[in-house]
Amino acid sequence: MNDMAEGQFRGIFAIPATPFHEDESLDRKSLESVLHFTVESGCHGVVMPVMASEYQTLTDAERTMVVETAVRVVAGRVPVVAGVTGVSNPHSIGLAQMAQDAGADAVIAMAPHSRPPRGTEISEFFGQLSRAVSVPVFIQNHTAGGALSAGQLADLCRSFDNVRYVKEETAFPGHVTTRLLELAGDACEGVMGGSSCRNVISEYHRGMCGNMPASHFGDPMSRIWELLDSGQEDEAKEVHRRMLPFLNFEGLYGVAAFKEVLVRRGVIASATARSPGRVTLDAADHAEISTLLAEIDDLLTWKKA
Repeated sequence: MNDMAEGQFRGIFAIPATPFHEDESLDRKSLESVLHFTVESGCHGVVMPVMASEYQTLTDAERTMVVETAVRVVAGRVPVVAGVTGVSNPHSIGLAQMAQDAGADAVIAMAPHSRPPRGTEISEFFGQLSRAVSVPVFIQNHTAGGALSAGQLADLCRSFDNVRYVKEETAFPGHVTTRLLELAGDACEGVMGGSSCRNVISEYHRGMCGNMPASHFGDPMSRIWELLDSGQEDEAKEVHRRMLPFLNFEGLYGVAAFKEVLVRRGVIASATARSPGRVTLDAADHAEISTLLAEIDDLLTWKKA
């Protein structure tokens, strides 16, 4: 467990992709590589397996292996936040206890939503999760798990000791964050954004403590945050402005784009995603990626040894 867990989690807590061979089996060598890359490229924390890690395609045995590998490879260099969203309360809680036993510094979850939760079920879930672990719990506030209002989020933070953080990625996340921090006070230790850092400048000014993007651009994303934290906002805005064309592109293709960048950067061996619903990039997409990467090459400071 990382010493940073004793203070506020802060910065770019990036999400490594889960690498697969072309036959869709898990690529353990590339998994270790992408974890090392995420830390070496400057990210302030590691978060997996979650949506950008294709968590929903992993077996429970694979999820256990991914979390254990993350803790081992990161080796205390930065905090590890384990994704523990499950299909039921017992499933998610079992994953959370596994992650804590493996040495994760925190867990992040949406309420189980294999069937839409009713009434008080979301509150009951986070209460059970809080009582089941001693590490901090992030609420992932995403439409997939049922968007919660600022008031609901504040109630959860005030009601359950270990529910301390929120990843906010519903509509109008800035408004939700501002209101949440007003309502929750010290009960909410921090809010992190999503959306690949597209809104990270405004999020910073609203008091968010970080962002959770995919990790393929860990170097420029962590640079933006560090520039903001050091008061160099003009420089941060310039890096952010230059990254936006690719961030807009990846917003169309998600995991397919993340993995293609990681392949081109020499981090993972294959851009294969798991079925179902895989997106295949065509020749025009590959040409666009080449153009966009060439425009930001100097910002990609991590180079394969």
